[in-house]
Amino acid sequence: MAKVLAIALSLAVLAGCGRPDRSPRLGSETIEAMNQGVGFMGQYDYERAVAAFEKVVKVAPALTDARINLAISLFNRGRKEDQDIDRASSMLDEVLAKEPDNVRASYFKGIILQHVGKAQEAMMCFEKVVKLRPDDGIAWYLLGLCQQRAGQSPENALKRAIELRPNLYSAYYQLYQSALRGGDTNKAREYMDRFMALRQSPAGESVELPQYNQMGDLALARPIASRSRPVSKSRFTPAPATPLWEGERIIGWSSTPRRPDKSNAADAFLAAGGVAAGDFDLDGRVELVLTATTPDAVGRLVLLKQNNQGAYEDVTAGSGLEQVRNALSCAVGDFDNDGKPDLFIACAGPNFLFKNDGAGKFSNVTESAGVAALSAISSSAVFFDADHDGDLDIFVCNAAALDGNEPVRSQLLNNNGDGTFKDIASTAGVDCAGSKTVMVLFGDVDDDRDADLLVLRAGAAARLFLNDLGGRYHEAPDRLDVRGDLGAAMQDFDGDGHLDILALGAENPQLQLYLGDGRGRFVRSSGFEGTAKTAATWGPIRAMRIGDVDLDGDLDLALFGKEAHLLFNTGSGTFVWQTRAWPDYAESTECIELFDLTGDFVPDLLVADRSNKSQIRLFAGQLAPPSTGLALAPTGLRERDGRTRSPASGYGVKLTVRAGLLEQMLIYTGQSGGPCQSFLPPVAGLGGHTKADYVAFHWPDGVAQFELGLGAGSVHKVSELQRKVSSCPVLFAWNGNRFEFVTDFAGVGGLGYYVSPSESATPQALEHIKIDADKLRARGGVYELRITEPMEEAAYIDRLELVAIDHPAELSVFPDERLAVSGPVPTHELIVIDRQLQPLRAVDCRGQDCTAQILRADRVYAYDPPLDRRYFGFCQSHSLELDFGGQLEKLGTRNRVFLFIRGYIEYPYSQTVYAAAQSGVKWEPIRIDRQATDGRWETIVPDAGAPGGMDRTMTVELTGLIGRFDRRLRLTTNLEIGYDQVFIGVHVGTDNLVIQPVPMVSAELRRAGFAREYSPDGRLPLIYDYENADASAPFHVLRGAYTRYGQVTELLREFDSMYAIIGPGDEIALTFDAAAVTPCPAGFKRSFILVSHAWCKDMDLYTAEPQTLEPLPFRGMTKYPYDSRERFPDTPELRAYRATYNTRMAY
Repeated sequence: MAKVLAIALSLAVLAGCGRPDRSPRLGSETIEAMNQGVGFMGQYDYERAVAAFEKVVKVAPALTDARINLAISLFNRGRKEDQDIDRASSMLDEVLAKEPDNVRASYFKGIILQHVGKAQEAMMCFEKVVKLRPDDGIAWYLLGLCQQRAGQSPENALKRAIELRPNLYSAYYQLYQSALRGGDTNKAREYMDRFMALRQSPAGESVELPQYNQMGDLALARPIASRSRPVSKSRFTPAPATPLWEGERIIGWSSTPRRPDKSNAADAFLAAGGVAAGDFDLDGRVELVLTATTPDAVGRLVLLKQNNQGAYEDVTAGSGLEQVRNALSCAVGDFDNDGKPDLFIACAGPNFLFKNDGAGKFSNVTESAGVAALSAISSSAVFFDADHDGDLDIFVCNAAALDGNEPVRSQLLNNNGDGTFKDIASTAGVDCAGSKTVMVLFGDVDDDRDADLLVLRAGAAARLFLNDLGGRYHEAPDRLDVRGDLGAAMQDFDGDGHLDILALGAENPQLQLYLGDGRGRFVRSSGFEGTAKTAATWGPIRAMRIGDVDLDGDLDLALFGKEAHLLFNTGSGTFVWQTRAWPDYAESTECIELFDLTGDFVPDLLVADRSNKSQIRLFAGQLAPPSTGLALAPTGLRERDGRTRSPASGYGVKLTVRAGLLEQMLIYTGQSGGPCQSFLPPVAGLGGHTKADYVAFHWPDGVAQFELGLGAGSVHKVSELQRKVSSCPVLFAWNGNRFEFVTDFAGVGGLGYYVSPSESATPQALEHIKIDADKLRARGGVYELRITEPMEEAAYIDRLELVAIDHPAELSVFPDERLAVSGPVPTHELIVIDRQLQPLRAVDCRGQDCTAQILRADRVYAYDPPLDRRYFGFCQSHSLELDFGGQLEKLGTRNRVFLFIRGYIEYPYSQTVYAAAQSGVKWEPIRIDRQATDGRWETIVPDAGAPGGMDRTMTVELTGLIGRFDRRLRLTTNLEIGYDQVFIGVHVGTDNLVIQPVPMVSAELRRAGFAREYSPDGRLPLIYDYENADASAPFHVLRGAYTRYGQVTELLREFDSMYAIIGPGDEIALTFDAAAVTPCPAGFKRSFILVSHAWCKDMDLYTAEPQTLEPLPFRGMTKYPYDSRERFPDTPELRAYRATYNTRMAY
């Protein structure tokens, strides 16, 4: 998926790094308040951010960055009554009066000026910015944007923006518009082609105005500049070695004629060994998995469990792991997202996958999971979410064939979500055929939110693959000379917020540090070369590990050869030696790991020595004086229902930890430089601080999250916020006291909703939405409705008609309405019933009586459906059985009979449907069965559809499908549907109805903010509170031309492809003439139907065309996206409509 500038939270909080320290000396409380303000901005809590920055400005009025931060927070809060935008603008004027060349103040002043329509003045601000920062491609783009709005030629500025940021497709779109205006259609087509290509590319970039975190790095609140750190005051002094376990020597390659040769690079890597760790029995203590990897002792795997005395015992027997032979390394990860870490064992021969039961017992699922097909010398493996579908995939590095030294291709085992895997390495483009691969590192090297791969090879340079999503990669165009035969790590070593590569390899093993630029490019660090040369003088180095040994907020390096040395990171990618850091380290050591086993957050050295016996020894890390740190246990697992959108293991989350002036960015991978992957909470050093002012989480599914005030000395389990990013437009009605939530709508008109890799669902534009009589009351002679867009999506509202239906009080009126999947589409006819035939008994999917729950519409649902915790919106198949007794005997043969189902649906996201399809899970709309007289169930409606949103009544005609002697019906689906009320009714005709259209008086499109979700009764689903809205929200915006604010009445009268396009935070305020309809007759009630022709579109990774409003929908299109045989009509009327109304651009 194409990326949005500054979506990675690390950019928001790392903006303070690398700047000269010109700030005044400040107290810790002031620094903390500044950090808190940045954290609140990351939480989009602008109110508290304003308060925090106000506090800093009051204490330190000369701190320019605080004043700019306050201006940014005021602008984003944007309260009219407090004149926030005017105040922000004035504050920036004050800064610029004192510091005319302050680039942040000039930049954000330009942002404000263009926002209020002063393009000419904004242009002057951005001219100053590009003079001060000539390499800022975003500033050049904004300059061109303002030039275009001011009627000047933007081409030079936009072309300069593209030179600096070649993937900035927002600039190509503006060049397209400029070329069109100039009449150069050929050039316009060229720009549009480039725009379309980049929009589909994960390398593509865009700017979204005026959304916080999406306007460039100069528009972000930033903490006080981090100062270069001196070497830690705490000295590392490891404790003497403590034996943890001693066992029989692990011997024998049981079935292979070939033995490793240490002169071979791949074999040398294997000989370095490794230990993996994780809490497999969920008792809070760490278990160890030891693999046997020496040339003469490659054999079984050992599972070690800590006893109450702190020593370790061999508990392999009876664990299920005793069957493993020829184990070389292992990876720990929760592949089925059940909260229990599983094991993948890389072997010389068939590999193994074990499922953990949470009690320390493992089941061998290798065959059933489909991961045993390839037999080779597999040097290592790693769990990670390759396609960002919320479950862990597995990359397996194969060093050679079993029967010789020939290379064997790598494997990418794609998790199907049903306990099985499929090797897609070849189709994904990452099989590395012809190479001996020894290890793979993953992380987002180009800041586009997905996991890229660095594959390390024996005897050759590494290969970097950039993720294109959907199971596809492409190799980075710039060749890397990284040699990581003996190990490597990918983290931020120089403190600039981008991933770097630290590697050990080549024929005469060398250390290398490659610094990343965040765009998928790496440059070898010349400043590290002296360190690498010094390392070479200490004799051959055969292994490396990383960890924050001195807890000062950066990653240090441990090297192992004849002796063991430490290199302490200064925070900028330069290192200071502590030679022979572990004096008792022995060269005969085979397995090495560096992680905290003692609970003080200082990394401990774990070594495995093998002579006559196998022995594990621990060198406990100690700091004098002590320092502080914390550990983070991120998880995508939602405790309430066990569901995930990011992996339960948390692998792939990007963490930024800020404490005072210390700041560190980590990517959680479970890797520390060697062949094994451990499932341990990552540790962040706090350098003596008692808490982290904030920790920023950037989850693999793109959700941004800030946690504030996490204390030192603790392990903090942090679950991903399950933020709902898409739904549908929301309808509110004036009920006489307030605007009350009615429902969401237009979901049936969803554009580009994923069905299969080449297919999207057919949108249904027409809906009839019932508004109950008590929810709409006249005020001042008008009925008032509000349509809001509170989510990360856009809506195209083409026609709205309010219809008043007066009917005898004893009758009820419903439109024939539902979400049609493959069954009949709704007719929208009015169905009138005089009574409800309610079930005499209802039984839920668990066999429990639920009759009382479905007799009335009260948000008390029949049962909680058995969720498929892998996939949002899907459940295990569940049924509701309804017994109507003898009530149906009274039905006449000519009666039209309908089933009415009132409830809600939790729509699966496109991304969810993509993930579910891999395990064969797909939409199963409601199926209706009847029980025959002989007790058999017979399907009478194979596809009845589903409710079209929240609190919706769907109808299903059963005329001729049920008889007088039928008693029992069954509703079955695998969708997350809540049944609030279910009954049967007989249509009595419309003769007694008075149907009157209510003329539309006005429709005004305007900014309203984001209505908050809440529960009026403590139950789910959440609904929306119109009176409680946020001015802004952490949502992206589809790019393109939205309808300008103001009157849009004429757009909503006809279904004619001239519609109001609204985006996040917009609303349409509607009034209808209540006086134009006759009064409701005595003994009658008035109900309403809102007839809607509308579409909506979200920004899900797997929705078709998820980044832009185009291609625009139109009346009569047969599918979306439409192909070359269809196009948006090009008529004078439609061209005039677009030129007049759709002028509010989002880029």
